[in-house]
Amino acid sequence: MKRLISLLSAVIMIACVSVSKSRAYEEYNLSGIIGCSDIKSDSNSKGGYVCAFSGDTVFSARLVPDFSAYNFTVSGHIRGVSQSGKYTNALVFDDAFTNKYSVYSLDTDNGNVRKTSFNDKNFRTDSFSVSDNCVYYIKTDSTYAYVACVDLSTGRKTKINFSQNANEIFNNNGKSYVRLYDGSVCRLSQASSACVANTGEFRNIANAGINKVINQDGFIVSLSDNSREYVSNAEFGKVSASDGKVFIAVNYRLSRKASDKTQSVSIPKAAKAVVAYKNRCGVLLDNGTVCVYEPSDFQEKKIINNNNNNSNSNNNNNNNRHDSSKTYNQAVNSDYIISDGMIYGIYSGETVADFKRKTSAENVYKTDGTVAKSGKLKTGFTTVINSKIYVIAVCGDVTGEGNVNSRDVTLLQKHLCDNAELDGAYLKAADFNLDGEADNRDLVLISRQKN
Repeated sequence: MKRLISLLSAVIMIACVSVSKSRAYEEYNLSGIIGCSDIKSDSNSKGGYVCAFSGDTVFSARLVPDFSAYNFTVSGHIRGVSQSGKYTNALVFDDAFTNKYSVYSLDTDNGNVRKTSFNDKNFRTDSFSVSDNCVYYIKTDSTYAYVACVDLSTGRKTKINFSQNANEIFNNNGKSYVRLYDGSVCRLSQASSACVANTGEFRNIANAGINKVINQDGFIVSLSDNSREYVSNAEFGKVSASDGKVFIAVNYRLSRKASDKTQSVSIPKAAKAVVAYKNRCGVLLDNGTVCVYEPSDFQEKKIINNNNNNSNSNNNNNNNRHDSSKTYNQAVNSDYIISDGMIYGIYSGETVADFKRKTSAENVYKTDGTVAKSGKLKTGFTTVINSKIYVIAVCGDVTGEGNVNSRDVTLLQKHLCDNAELDGAYLKAADFNLDGEADNRDLVLISRQKN
């Protein structure tokens, strides 16, 4: 066993570091962060943050509740970054001869950067955390990898041993944690630890909100009581829980799950990171822009018809629209419904011209992004109304072909038998009677409408 290398020195100083503040929130594009290979996200009691590094530059941004972005450069080699509350921390290798490392701590409120140095070796530099002015990292010079702690104020060094290997150190809501070989998660203090949860053996994890992490199987695990909740189609960095709600980004959709109810909106591009603070959710898109979603963005709305029919005829049409004895191959004069980032209540036969006449939409777009100038509306088409993007769902058009036929019936049958999976606008299109569920009743109705 190798002998431990004692702490040679600890030097604390305020560093003169080049810092760049963001432009106005509406204009800002986080292209620097998007260019980084590993973007870390964290939602904590101070807000929702993303941070990363590339070359000798550290990037940091708070997306919610307000916007702030900084970057700074260092003279050494950046080994990793970590978020702790409002502070973005970077671990930097300074000097191989003296085994000198530095921790740069950026205050995201004002852009001030503090540099603190210490000396050590034989430790993993890809996994660290800073909390309560202590830096935690994994040492590998013993039978089992353990956690070392350096008090950055005094230079005091302590070690925390375990009966198995320490695999990963991370920060959640300003506290430091270690994940062990068997999936156990322990909260760290200077000389001790307390087991708080188990995320599963060999399961990688990522932050998913205050006192919550998500493992690679899609389970959100609480660091408070070890409870867990499954989130389908979840991806690391794209799930954030806040105030009893879970925000999930998949492809071009942002969903908000609260209890048994899930609402969704469309997002302009695929998400790189999702962070939530209270009821607001910030999404970093893969083109570098930032979108913030409020509770009202998920609320159901209606687009009122602009047709010239009087209210009595509209009421008659609305009363008849779900009558299974009717056929719906012709456009139905009724209100379109907006909910979950989709426009539905549209029946087969509605055309692009019909849709534009009844709404304030300037254009309708095909699934390949080109403008649909004429012809029938199809499930999966998109439109922009009042600067928001919505996906169109045509009742019964489960395949997105623009009409209702036997292929739609077959696909819905497979979905109901768990042999295929419908989601998004295509699942909404399967809900022909608009009762909120795609079920056998819709299958019967759609089979009657096929042409």
